[in-house]
Amino acid sequence: MLFNSEQQAEDKLIILYVLKKIKTSLTREQVALIVIENLQISYFDIQLYIDDLIKDEFLSVLDYDGKSVLTLSSMGKETLNVFQNRIPAYITDMIDLYLNENREKIFKEVKVTANYQKLGATDYLIELKLHENNIVLMEISLNAPTLKLALDICKRWKENTQELYSSVLNVLT
Repeated sequence: MLFNSEQQAEDKLIILYVLKKIKTSLTREQVALIVIENLQISYFDIQLYIDDLIKDEFLSVLDYDGKSVLTLSSMGKETLNVFQNRIPAYITDMIDLYLNENREKIFKEVKVTANYQKLGATDYLIELKLHENNIVLMEISLNAPTLKLALDICKRWKENTQELYSSVLNVLT
């Protein structure tokens, strides 16, 4: 069990390290892309670690251009300065190389869409999608009996895409 908590601490330090090295704010999806491309950490675990880092105030969530982005808090910077040596050098070297070679790929947009269309007098078809790097990660179609419900569902999808995506993955896996 001790190894597991040490590994989790290292994984969280790696997330802090990524945000320090990229020198800008990133979305949760961008952080996950970087970590997944370099290490054997699941997308779901990365999201849980990010939640923990936010809760413990190592990361701050900012609204940038209508989307939530992550940035290192002052406590996150201090913690990383003290404990960065706990991240194996080969991992920091690998991340540094990846960031240098893939900066353009990292900043490709994650696209969230929510559309509806009227089917009949009281039926609306809702289509919700999550795209990342031109790949559809999730697509949901459902019916709503009222325009208000269709609009509410579209709004909630756009506001809570990450949480809804994680919840669906959690239920299915």
